[in-house]
Amino acid sequence: MTARPHDLLRLSGAAALQDTSPAWVPASITACPWGVVRRAPHPPGLVPVGIRGTERWQRHAALVPTGAVIRSVPPEELRGRRPWLPLLAVTLSAVALLLAGELDAGAAWGPIGGVGFELATGQPVTHPGSDLDLLIRAPHRLDRTLARRLAAVFAALPGPVDCQLETPGGGVGLTEWARTGGPVMARTDHGPHLVDDPWAPA
Repeated sequence: MTARPHDLLRLSGAAALQDTSPAWVPASITACPWGVVRRAPHPPGLVPVGIRGTERWQRHAALVPTGAVIRSVPPEELRGRRPWLPLLAVTLSAVALLLAGELDAGAAWGPIGGVGFELATGQPVTHPGSDLDLLIRAPHRLDRTLARRLAAVFAALPGPVDCQLETPGGGVGLTEWARTGGPVMARTDHGPHLVDDPWAPA
């Protein structure tokens, strides 16, 4: 199984956890057996995941064996679904229309964060103040002019949008890449790093 950051994983249950967890984690996994792939070093056969609790402060970083993963749902599989809250639904529809005209037909993108979790699991976790977090997979350089155009349109949408580019060098914020010149922060398995070009060969 190939697990990529932000993929949603359905797990076999609390027994999948390989560490000492806070008391709320087993109950949360029993009620909603899902985790999201996070960036972290991990040995072969284990996947780093983040576990959500019912409270906003309840977040737990865990490792689960690949054999405990029943299903993997990437963000791009969720872009045709709509969130529970009307403002988020309207914003995601506007994003879909925009990206259909700006990106190549085969470009992969989708909702992540709370909206992605909600759409994958059916568990309502968003609230009226929630951002729409997006991921655009960008294996090839995204032109900065296009990045600026997307960032400007996202800023004018009905609800707040936070977009991340998945590049060969790690996760990079769209608005940061849209700036003229200067290094950008790339989030990797080994922590954040400032890079001049997240598409440059390692």
